[in-house]
Amino acid sequence: MFTEEKVEEKLSKLPFVNYVKQRFNLGQYNPEEQRRAIVQKSGHYRVKYTGLKEYRAKFFQDLYITLIDLKWRYALAVLFNVHLLSYFFFALMWYWMMYNHGDLDHLNDPKWESCVAGVHSFGDAMLFSIESQTTIGYGFAYPNTDCGGALPLLFVQITVGILLENVLLGFIFVKFAQPKRRRKTIMFSKVACVAQEEGDLCLQIRIGDMRQSHLIDAKVHGILIKRHVTREGVSYPLFQHDVHFQANKMGDTIMLMWPLILSHRITQESPFWDIRPSDLSSEAYELVVCIEGTLETTGEFCQARTSYLPSEILWGHRFDRIEEFDAGNGRWEIDFSGFNDVVYITNIRHSAKELNPYREYRMSKEESEATTKEKGLSISLHSVAYDLPPEFPSASNSTEYQKSGSPKLLTRGLSQMDELERSRLSLEMEAENREEELTEKTPTEKSEEQAQRPADDAEEEEEETPLEHDLGDGKPLEHDLGDGKPPIKEKAESDVSDDDTIGHDEAEEEENFHDVASS
Repeated sequence: MFTEEKVEEKLSKLPFVNYVKQRFNLGQYNPEEQRRAIVQKSGHYRVKYTGLKEYRAKFFQDLYITLIDLKWRYALAVLFNVHLLSYFFFALMWYWMMYNHGDLDHLNDPKWESCVAGVHSFGDAMLFSIESQTTIGYGFAYPNTDCGGALPLLFVQITVGILLENVLLGFIFVKFAQPKRRRKTIMFSKVACVAQEEGDLCLQIRIGDMRQSHLIDAKVHGILIKRHVTREGVSYPLFQHDVHFQANKMGDTIMLMWPLILSHRITQESPFWDIRPSDLSSEAYELVVCIEGTLETTGEFCQARTSYLPSEILWGHRFDRIEEFDAGNGRWEIDFSGFNDVVYITNIRHSAKELNPYREYRMSKEESEATTKEKGLSISLHSVAYDLPPEFPSASNSTEYQKSGSPKLLTRGLSQMDELERSRLSLEMEAENREEELTEKTPTEKSEEQAQRPADDAEEEEEETPLEHDLGDGKPLEHDLGDGKPPIKEKAESDVSDDDTIGHDEAEEEENFHDVASS
């Protein structure tokens, strides 16, 4: 309510005043002023050049491009002022010619033949200059060929006038037809998203073309501007890193028949490899995305660009779908009203570098299960969310993690897995670690272990003597079957049943599950 009242107070009763305020952003909040970016959303650079006073003459050596690069207010000023100076200069030349010929002293003499008939003052000379250069010719003033300098001066003025009109009107036309105006109809999403795509973290942006005549052979590439320090300690505050984007499986070549989502896969070669969402306040970087192509209508080369700050990158989000098939009309429809709509997917707290070990471990497990065709309990990498807690240690800080090579402590972060699956994974990890410890033993340790085995086997044989029932007479109980064979000694029955031992084993196994999961 407070905002609406404030807007109503700023509105004027005159529609023209409101239009001017809206057109030139007068008295309104401009988000670009608060957005500290090198490249604005419109594609303009926010870089100021200083110390060029010694090189200003070089701009006049490239005068045509200098005129084209001028702002519109300066371009129109040049157009009007140059024509005005040309008319004024030749008016002075005609007036000076009349003065030398003595025409000004015989203005009222009807027998005197003037160099320019019908011109009696400087104002008349100015009008005659404009008529001559623009070939209007009202018929009241005309040059006299008997005057020696009239004909050459007329020739020079007309020639110079044609040259000035071609140059000035030419650069005005080029400013109207500049190919960079085409980027006004190429849309970029206001934000970028980071989501999981085919098992990897991907940085995504959406682009679209409002026109039906699209860019030919359009290509896309990105630049990450970030501070870089070399091994020698040299700092580059505006260091440029290459960011490779692709649309679907087309590489860097795109066809904007409908809005596309450009994806950058965050791998070890990506500059986003070690960037995490929590670095928004500490890291200062800017992503610049450029699209280049040829205009289908004019054949000129065009480039559209924009930029994204860390606060404009949404981690754990994905762009919403805007393509719908109209079955009634048999065509696809694109709803540009939802061009910037995003959908929350999951909470991402870590960088791709920190999540990569778990990804590699899961990929190896899935490959092994696929080769052996085991259909046990398994979790697809596509269904596991990158929502690990902050307690997850990085690979550089965990010595145990570096030795084992498999993520032991990651079971606490898998929020989408049940207790049974986490316990199973923990036992598998523990078994793998034991196998690695056995393989890492030295030959001397193996020989000592083999030498100790016979002694252990002998002790086990002594302990495994059969139990015999004693009837109190000092003799064991024997059963004679009457078939002439030696009597069978009856083994002692154990007080513990098989069901009890099974239950005891299950309890021990469950206890081991909880111990490993808690660790």
